[in-house]
This record gives sequence, structure tokens and C-alpha cells, in this order.
Amino acid sequence: MRTSHAQLTSALRAEAIPVDYVDTGSARRALSMLPALVQRRSLHLLHLTRLWRAVLLAPVFGLLRGRTVLVLHSGSTADQVARMGALRLRTLVLALHAYDEIWAVNDDIGANLPDALRSRITVVTPFDSSAAPVQTDVPREPHSLALATNGGLAHYNAELGIETVRLVRERWPDATLTILAYGNDTPEVERLRRTAEVEPWLSVAFDAPPDEVSAVLARTGTFLRPTSWDGDSVIVREAQASGATVVASDAAPRPAGVVLAPLEAGALAVAVTEGGPVSDGHGLATTSLADAVRAVEVDVRPRRLGRP
Repeated sequence: MRTSHAQLTSALRAEAIPVDYVDTGSARRALSMLPALVQRRSLHLLHLTRLWRAVLLAPVFGLLRGRTVLVLHSGSTADQVARMGALRLRTLVLALHAYDEIWAVNDDIGANLPDALRSRITVVTPFDSSAAPVQTDVPREPHSLALATNGGLAHYNAELGIETVRLVRERWPDATLTILAYGNDTPEVERLRRTAEVEPWLSVAFDAPPDEVSAVLARTGTFLRPTSWDGDSVIVREAQASGATVVASDAAPRPAGVVLAPLEAGALAVAVTEGGPVSDGHGLATTSLADAVRAVEVDVRPRRLGRP
């Protein structure tokens, strides 16, 4: 999500549209910005993975002048909705009407929200190719693989990715795996490092800068995405833009051209070495967040663009 913010900011600032950030993860900092936000008309984008935080922030967004948009990034939306009782679902519907629009990063997110909200949803992609670094001077290593994990969280299935590459190495003995970890440096990330100490074909990079990530993707032959759920992943789109083959679990909508496999090490390994069915992009959009902002540009450019 941070990369999505950076790409959106870069694309808009290149067009002289000012962008401000408010960290809603800090109640104190967010409240300190509220007086200034209330006084000016802006386009306000709230980027979230957790629906209930959108509910809690709805009264604040009801006070803001201009246009408010809730941007939902997480493929876990279906599970979040399923765990809500009847009262929470009614509260969700009422609260989300405080936002003028809802932008979601795949069709599944909209399909799993209550019926009363679905007509208000626009599907967008968080990836903006105009702001994505693509390196072309790094030699491609066909048997080099990479995957990304946010703090080693379980639904990214980094351990399954390692097991997949162990199986790939039975056919490609020179295969390697680079794990791009980011977010929180958790015990799960430390366990990945400990595994890398005894597996010379495995390396772990934590919070690598964008140019280093770009270099990894440029040399990667196959990018693995063995997630249990997903929205529309920026790094998958970046891997494709860099020329890597992407092999992903079939548990979520994937960009066109991604090779799909069941969420199982053997099936993923076969997809890496032999190929498999390819996604047609159904369920994802080609309209970027920046495109969606441009669609309301006539209301925004004379004012100031904020992102609480």
C-alpha cells in the first residue's frame, strides 16, 4: 500500500497537483490536522485494509469539505464481512455512506460488501506504470525466483514459497529464491533469515529501497505470489512490467498474463517449471488510482488534494 501511495503521489505531482498525507494510524496526528482539513475543499482518499477502521473514521470524513473516497486494498474483505454480526453489518452500511465513493482494488471486494454498498464501488488498480521504476540494464537470471511478504504474515505464505522452490530445485538445481520482506521486522521474518543461513540458495532482504527491489525484479525469472488472498498487488504488476513471469495462487483475481496454480507447493512448482493456465485479468481493473483522481480533476485542481 505504501508503494501505491508513492506511485500515486509521483503521478499527480508530475501534473502539478499537490498531495498531502495524514497518518490515520496515529489518532493524535490525525486530529491535529482536522481543523485545516475541514476548512478547505479537497479530494480526500482514505486508504485502508480494515473495514472497521473506516467505520470509526466515518464521522470525521462526514465533516470534510470536498469529495471523500474510501479506497479498500485488502482481499480479506470477504472474511471481515463474514465475521460481522447483523448489528455490525448495519453499522457498516450506515457508516460507509459517509464516503462519497468507494474504490476497491478488485471485483471480489465489492461483491463481498453488503448489497446496499455495491452500487457505489469503482474498481481501480493501485499500480501506476508511469511512476513505477523499471530497470532494463540488469541481466535476467531465468532460474532466479522472488516473492514478497509483509512482515511474514501468514497469508503471504513465504514458507510455502520456500517449499515450492525446494521442489523446483529438483528440476532446476541452480534455482534461487529472494524473499523481499517489508513492514514490521517480526519473529516470522527472523525465522526466514534463520532458514536462509542454512540454505545457500535462499536470501532475505528487509525493507529494501525501491531501486533495489526494482533490480531484484529485473533479474528475476519468476515472481511467486502464493497468497491466500489478495487485492491487486502492486509488486505483481511491477514484476510483470520488469519482464518476469508471475506464478500466483488461484485464490484471488490476478492480472492478465499471470500463471495460475492451486495453493500447494507441488502445483506451484509445476507451474514454475512447466507453465499452466493463465489469467485473463477478470476481476481487476486497468484504471489506476491516478486515473480515478483525474476523473474528478475538474473539481480538485483549483483546490488542494489531501489523503487523510
